[in-house]
Amino acid sequence: MSRVDPTPTQKKRLLKANGHRCCVCKLSCLGFNFHHIDGDSSNTVDQNLAVLCVEDHDRNHRPVEYEGRTNHLELGAREILRLKKSWEAFVAEATKPAPKVAATLSCYGTEELIHSLQLVMQWPDERIEYKRSFHLLDGDLDRLMDEVFKEVASIGPRVKIAVIDQPMPVEHCPCCGVGLSRTMKPAVVARLTDPAWATDSSCCIYINPNQASLALVFFLREQQLLSSSLHLCQGKYLHYSSEGVDDRVPVKPKIGVRAQAIHIVNHVLKEWIPARILIGTGDPDEPQTLSDLLLPKVWEMINP
Repeated sequence: MSRVDPTPTQKKRLLKANGHRCCVCKLSCLGFNFHHIDGDSSNTVDQNLAVLCVEDHDRNHRPVEYEGRTNHLELGAREILRLKKSWEAFVAEATKPAPKVAATLSCYGTEELIHSLQLVMQWPDERIEYKRSFHLLDGDLDRLMDEVFKEVASIGPRVKIAVIDQPMPVEHCPCCGVGLSRTMKPAVVARLTDPAWATDSSCCIYINPNQASLALVFFLREQQLLSSSLHLCQGKYLHYSSEGVDDRVPVKPKIGVRAQAIHIVNHVLKEWIPARILIGTGDPDEPQTLSDLLLPKVWEMINP
């Protein structure tokens, strides 16, 4: 069959669908190739055309030349089709008025000297769609931060960015050591991206009347997003646990344990800002409703 090139209108449409980026490496280039995925150059429909940078297009046609490289990626037809579908779906979601995808910015180094930054763009279920690292060798921190925000805005101007301000050791830098990329849990993504959080979210707090423990469960509409707990551990620590969090806070001797526990709960509520808070105690199946966060005296029974 004779070759059929994509029309100018088709090229424009495909570039827009891909955010003017290669669907494999996600980089914005000066020039792109419109690759026929199935190898049939006459099958020039949008579903069979992948937007590729020059290197990734060459990687597909000359795979032997790239064997042995540390970043080598097998770019057969099936893999290119998978990457195309995933990236175009991500761009489509990122450009919506209220996108459900999100971005996380991590830093590596120390608080005194940030060595590098990593931008991760992810789906709500923590699947990573795109990563890019920024090093101080490329400019000062202010310039790099500007680059990060421009990068996100070019893909989706309304995508929310969570900045993790506690730096990780340099050895976890994706470019300089054993790479460790951080993402946001699905519950956090929902809280940041779903407009209904301000009106349809809730937190149910159950206070155990017989033990120094309580549970917090967060919902969006009727969907449970996050379950967490707080209890007095060995009479020495207030142990807060949830998905991805496990903190043990030493009990201060000159302040009531109940006051310290309530402070932790209020801190969690301030972070999550649920639209409604429901507090109960007694029978877990038919709890008694409380108007305030009142903890029983059992919290003050500290072991010597």
